[in-house]
Amino acid sequence: MADRAQPTTNSASEADPDWATLIGRAVDDVSRIVQSELHTLRADMGDYLEARVNRAIGSLALAALMASGAICILCAAVLLLHQWLPWWQAFGCTGLAAVAAGIVGNAAIRPSTRVNT
Repeated sequence: MADRAQPTTNSASEADPDWATLIGRAVDDVSRIVQSELHTLRADMGDYLEARVNRAIGSLALAALMASGAICILCAAVLLLHQWLPWWQAFGCTGLAAVAAGIVGNAAIRPSTRVNT
């Protein structure tokens, strides 16, 4: 029984790799494709997030500038009114004007919720 000959293989099957090797190569190729796609996505997301952060910082700086300008205008209004009124009345009038402007601005910005019948 020891002399039993090993089964012979034809030359076509020697050139073809076995299924395990083919599956291994396919998995390796898919993993490389996924890695390259993830790398591209990470680069694109990084650029997008950087642009969004830069825009948010610019908007925040603009809002701070506008707020400081509004405070200066309110202080100037109080000082102007103080020439004719006591301090408490000057602050009261300026505060009422600021609240009224806020209400009007809010009403102008808010979309109308009318229902057409």
